[in-house]
Amino acid sequence: MSTHFSNSARFAATLLLLTPLGCKARELGSSFADTQSATVDNSWVTAVDTCWPAMAHQNYSIEAVKYYLADPVHFRAAFAVYSQLSDGMLRSIVAMPVGNAPPPDISVLANSQSAVITRSQALMGVTSATNHIPGADSLCSIQPGLPVGFR
Repeated sequence: MSTHFSNSARFAATLLLLTPLGCKARELGSSFADTQSATVDNSWVTAVDTCWPAMAHQNYSIEAVKYYLADPVHFRAAFAVYSQLSDGMLRSIVAMPVGNAPPPDISVLANSQSAVITRSQALMGVTSATNHIPGADSLCSIQPGLPVGFR
C-alpha cells in the first residue's frame, strides 16, 4: 500500500515539476488554439483521411474531423507542411479547397520514411505511392496512427 502511495506521489511531483518548465502540450496538439476556423472545406477531410489512413478505422465522423481541422494546433499536427504559418493563415487556408491553399513547405518531408504524396494524390485517395522524395506540390507522407491530439 505504501509503495502505491509512493509511486503516486512521485508521479504527481513529476507532473508539478514539468508544468512550470513549459510542457509542449500546445505544440503537440493536445490543447486547442484560442480561435478555430468557422468552416472547413471537405477537401481537407479527404486529404487527412488519405494522409492518415487510420482515421477511417477510428470511425471519425466528418463533423469530428472538421472539428479538429478547424483548430490551427490540430491542423499543424495533421499537415506539417503548413506548420510554419500563423493561426490566422491556417484558419483561412482550411476554409478553402486544398488545391487553392498556398504552396506547402516540402522541406519538412525531406527525410520521410514513408511514401510522400501530392495534394492531388491526397484528394484522389492514393495510398499506394512509393515515392519518398517530396516534389513541389507534396502535401504529406502517409502516416500510421492518428495526428497528435486527435482522440
